[in-house]
Amino acid sequence: MRTPAVLPLRCPVCAGALRGLPQDVVFRCDQCGVYREVVQERFLERAAKAARPVLPRTGTLLRLPMWAFHVNSLWQWQDPRRASQAQRFPAIGWVYVTAFTLHNAFYFGDPGLIFTQKHVTLEAADPAPILGCARGLEEAKAFIEPHLLTIMDRRVDVTGVELAITIKEVVLWGIPYFDEGQSLYDGILGLEIPAVAVDEIGPLRAWNRGRG
Repeated sequence: MRTPAVLPLRCPVCAGALRGLPQDVVFRCDQCGVYREVVQERFLERAAKAARPVLPRTGTLLRLPMWAFHVNSLWQWQDPRRASQAQRFPAIGWVYVTAFTLHNAFYFGDPGLIFTQKHVTLEAADPAPILGCARGLEEAKAFIEPHLLTIMDRRVDVTGVELAITIKEVVLWGIPYFDEGQSLYDGILGLEIPAVAVDEIGPLRAWNRGRG
């Protein structure tokens, strides 16, 4: 049996401390502000941005992570009628995948799937720490095709379709959420999530209080 490696939470470039929550796989360097993911006993740099809220609310502002994939998708249909129906719908340019742990996303609604369906376009705000990324890049990629198929299937039966996807760009976005106690509301679409459904809400709140 292979012995697990123990990596010091230090930036491999500047030796600054890497910050994250207990279940995180992506960490932010305190010194250079770069985000790094633990992949096969190495720290790999990930592009990250903080999103600007468009629906301000009361409550404490938190930023929860979401992977965004800029994609090209090629759909090949066996049924010409379905192909014609599918062409009426705008292509999806960005696929979003929730990167924080959300209990029972099927019941509450998966934010990544909803953002994808709504064709959300994010704008960058001033840099802000992004914590709570418990889903790594490779794991997130596995959700791209299911998200696209789920959305298309609500419009056209996808039985027998072949889907080819090319990823052009990947960004880890910090989505603004307003913590109002019992619930969190995102600052992009105003979606509500019960605070208890976010696995790391306790450590995230504690870290946020420590900044104040």
